[in-house]
Amino acid sequence: MIELVDYIRLLSKDGRLVTAEQVIAVAGLDVEIEDVELAHQQLIEDSQYHDIAIIAGEKEHYFYSKRFIVRSYAIQWIGVKDDKLIETMADYIRRYSAMGELVAAVNFSYPPYKLELSELTTLIDKFSQTEGCEDIHFQADAKNLETQTHGYYFSIKTMTNTYAKVLADHDPFEWSA
Repeated sequence: MIELVDYIRLLSKDGRLVTAEQVIAVAGLDVEIEDVELAHQQLIEDSQYHDIAIIAGEKEHYFYSKRFIVRSYAIQWIGVKDDKLIETMADYIRRYSAMGELVAAVNFSYPPYKLELSELTTLIDKFSQTEGCEDIHFQADAKNLETQTHGYYFSIKTMTNTYAKVLADHDPFEWSA
C-alpha cells in the first residue's frame, strides 16, 4: 500500500478520489490488495501516512489525501459518483442553509458537480421532483432576475423565503463609508 501513497496524493491535488485498483493501474504496479480497509489501517499506523483517508461508496472504497481534499468534498464526490446527484446537492444546500447562508447556483458548475450552465436552469424542477428534496427552493439574484443560473438555493427546513430574499438582495457596500 505504501507504494500507492504518492499517486493518491498526486491525484488528490487534482480533486480526484481513487480506488486501489485505479491507483495500481496508474502506477503500473503488480500489486493486489484483498482488504482495502485493513490495508489502509495498517498504512496509517505510520504517522507519515496519516493524511491518507478512505471513504466507502456504494460499491467501492476510495482513497484521498487530507492534505488536498476535505471530508465534506469527498462525501459530495462519492454522492455524485454513486449517481445521487440531486440528493447530494440537497444535503450540501441544507448544510449551508442551517448556517444561515445561501448556496450560489454557479457553485454546481464546479467539481465535483461540474454541471453546464444550461443544466442549472432545470435544477429547481429536479429538486421538486425528487422525493425528499422538496424543501430546496431557489431565490433569484436581485441584480440578475433573468435566469436560474444567477441565484441561490436554500432549504425551507432552516430558512424562510423572506430571509433568503434578504440575503439574495444583500449589497456588500451598503454600510461602507
